[in-house]
Amino acid sequence: MVPGTIETMAWAYNEICAGEDPWTALGNFTNAWYGYAKDIRTTLVSEPLVKPEQETEYTHRWAAFCAASAEFLCTRYEVPCPDWVHDPYYTLETPWWYTRQAHNPAMQAYISQMTPAPFARRNIFCSNRLFQNKYEMYEWTQEARAKGITNPGEIWHYARQKEISIHGA
Repeated sequence: MVPGTIETMAWAYNEICAGEDPWTALGNFTNAWYGYAKDIRTTLVSEPLVKPEQETEYTHRWAAFCAASAEFLCTRYEVPCPDWVHDPYYTLETPWWYTRQAHNPAMQAYISQMTPAPFARRNIFCSNRLFQNKYEMYEWTQEARAKGITNPGEIWHYARQKEISIHGA
């Protein structure tokens, strides 16, 4: 069943600007991307983001994050990437370390190595596991069980290896 509102990336960003928790808004978008609207992924990212009337560092960071997310997902799932994501506006002047211990040089070095390119190019440094696909992981755990694997650790390992083979580490 498809909801009345399709949670596009532009919709998610508007929700963030309106005060919604970013991970709730992006979670709603990814439910559409990975689940009920995966057959219209191009549409989910086609609309450019609308800048809020009162832009802040917070809204600018999340705009850059949304652009990086759209590029990352389009690349990963071989969906044509919309032109709006390449606007230089979506590159932050100051690095944004979206991680715990952001001021720790060792953590910064570690995160710098794992950050996906669409985020790093925009000066956003974060985990490479942001958009782990729970739907795919579920399918792979079911596949492991169908192969006769019953140990939970081995099931997780099987699913993780599938993820790495398809999407990288």
